[in-house]
Amino acid sequence: MKPATKIRFEALSDGVFAIAVTLLALELRVPNLQSPTFSFRGLIPLIPSLLTFVLSFVTIAIFWVNHHQLTQRLSTITRRRILWLNMLFLLFLILIPFVTQTMSLNAPSAPAVSIYALVLFGASASFSFLRYWIHHQAHSTARVSFRSLIGPSVYFLAILAPIMSIPLAYVLLTIPPLFYFLPKSSM
Repeated sequence: MKPATKIRFEALSDGVFAIAVTLLALELRVPNLQSPTFSFRGLIPLIPSLLTFVLSFVTIAIFWVNHHQLTQRLSTITRRRILWLNMLFLLFLILIPFVTQTMSLNAPSAPAVSIYALVLFGASASFSFLRYWIHHQAHSTARVSFRSLIGPSVYFLAILAPIMSIPLAYVLLTIPPLFYFLPKSSM
């Protein structure tokens, strides 16, 4: 394989990140606050949708920051595997706005929460594989760290959790983004 340039790799990835965030924002609906029957209680049903949006936005932002840091290890891409793993990751990333809207419109619904968790699992797992192979190409430590297994593991549990408890699934879905902000020395 002829080496691919880092610039094209990053440009495509950044473009997909931008599209995902844009699609996520386009799904926000403005409530009619000037209605004669408006009350603040009328905003309460919007809270799950708003929280799902925030969770999805933060998740995409975390992926972007990590992807940016990860690509700093590259000068060129010499393995086709890295290109395909990145495409797989971007596939799951671009599905996040769709499953966010699905979960918002169908809350609380066990299938909607499971599908949302499935997409986040796919994004997290494919990103972990991508990270492994980029480290491998860069001849750095190509081992799987405990921290890189947290997201896929918790998202996998969140796929199954709605069978028992939808609130448990929501709690599980918040763990990986919260875990990201813990200092690395805590593990």
